[in-house]
Amino acid sequence: METSRLEQLLSEHLKADQSRLDRIEVKIDRLSETVVAIARAEEKLVSLEESKKEIWETIDTHEDRLDRHEERLNSGATTINTINQLFWILIAAAAAGIVSIWIQ
Repeated sequence: METSRLEQLLSEHLKADQSRLDRIEVKIDRLSETVVAIARAEEKLVSLEESKKEIWETIDTHEDRLDRHEERLNSGATTINTINQLFWILIAAAAAGIVSIWIQ
């Protein structure tokens, strides 16, 4: 009788251990899934960081181009202002000449 009781206790202990091992296995599976998800997220972050760097480089390039165009526009504006002033000086001189001819 004692042998069957011992076998029963051993069987219950093995079942309890098996149940415990099953729970540990499930937790390990969850942990491994979490580690894989973290690795994927990290890869996405690295990719986003690289994309951000490329975007900033492109923006810097465009800013440089805009600065060059702004310089060209400013020099063109100076030329246009000079031409505009000369035009009005010539118009004023012509008007003064016409008035002086008319007055004489």
